[in-house]
Amino acid sequence: MAHTAKQDSKPNNSLWADSSSEISYSSSHSDSYDVAIIGGGFSGLWSAYHLLKLNPDLSIVIFEAQRIGFGASGRNGGWASSDYPVYRSTLEKRHGTEKTTALFSAITRAIDEIGEFAQKNAPAASFVKSGTVMFARNIAQERRLKDSQDDLHIWKEKSELKEMIRVRDARGGLFNPECATINPIGLVQGLSTYLLAKGVTICESVYASATEDGVLANSSLVSAPIVIQATEVFGDHQREFIPLYSLMVATQPLTDTQWREIGVDSRFTFAEGSHLINYAQRTADNRLAIGGRGATYPLRSRLISAKEMTDSVHESLRNLAQSWFPALRDVKFTHAWGGAVAITRNWEPYVHFDSSRGFGRLGGYAGDGVTMSYLASKILAHLITGQRNDLTNLHFVNKKIRKWEPEPLRYLAVNSMVKLSGIADKEEARTGRPSLVSKIIAPLILR
Repeated sequence: MAHTAKQDSKPNNSLWADSSSEISYSSSHSDSYDVAIIGGGFSGLWSAYHLLKLNPDLSIVIFEAQRIGFGASGRNGGWASSDYPVYRSTLEKRHGTEKTTALFSAITRAIDEIGEFAQKNAPAASFVKSGTVMFARNIAQERRLKDSQDDLHIWKEKSELKEMIRVRDARGGLFNPECATINPIGLVQGLSTYLLAKGVTICESVYASATEDGVLANSSLVSAPIVIQATEVFGDHQREFIPLYSLMVATQPLTDTQWREIGVDSRFTFAEGSHLINYAQRTADNRLAIGGRGATYPLRSRLISAKEMTDSVHESLRNLAQSWFPALRDVKFTHAWGGAVAITRNWEPYVHFDSSRGFGRLGGYAGDGVTMSYLASKILAHLITGQRNDLTNLHFVNKKIRKWEPEPLRYLAVNSMVKLSGIADKEEARTGRPSLVSKIIAPLILR
């Protein structure tokens, strides 16, 4: 089995980490457990949580090479979203209406279950389920979003949208009630505190890799009949996934007057319906936090910490926020950060368990990991304990991962798609018509 990839990176410098409390984790561990988990993000923590729900007698250890919540789990945009990286229409073509409906039902249930946990055990997560809005600022975006209406995505006319959020030049937007806003580090810490109280051993600064009989943890052999690789983008990719960087910025706390000009009273999440991904929220301490893509993909899928601080992307995010809300024109942006997410070739997650080896792995959330990590971990726990059900029958479970193209084709194609997405947005803003460029890249993305 491949060793866990290690990233030479600075500590998490996100807004969320800046406001987090200190938790003391063990630096020691036993030499034998029922389950050993490699990775201390949402996937690893939720895996332990679900396993204990199914079998409270299990002894479990979690090994984290850096800090708990160091990766995407502690750097993300704070959306517990019911959307999925692949469009519903595409899923229905690939897998049929019945399986697609089952998937989205499982996702929406997962959000409510995360909320139930957060209300009881993670108050610092500031969990609020008030939906999400994707707004249109030009005719092309409006046409595209209106075409995406369904039972869950409801079109709001300009006047209706203005009652919710006041975006300059907005023409209307899609509202989806199935989305929650969180402080991700608050959820990470509430979850880890809960697990510690349940007897789970959590070790930081321990590099672990799977062996035939367990894991090698900082050169110490720890036996375990079940090993879970929950390292997401930090794992050995072998062309099964690539890292794409999402970056974020956040303002200073805004005044009540400024928020009256902006709206978002109920703290729903929001984004512009552009081709280049963006996402934003009103934080519990009344900041505006906004993130998006735009950093280039690194050759050979290397993790490069400098990508987390791509100045041009951070500047474009600040400009985007100020173009939405004129009230932000003189506001100070106090935080800038970023991190990598794992994306498979078909943009779908993976959950694998090989019972003959006692080896499980999960990941590939493509930026929707707050909800999907909970669901994937729950599925994996059921596979490990031998409990087959509707969740373990979801279409992506135990399916082979399609590999990305070899280099340098992968490097050229991925970076072209990133750049062309930005070009498509500029084209639509200028012409008011659906982008011709987007029609070229859509078949290549497989979404």
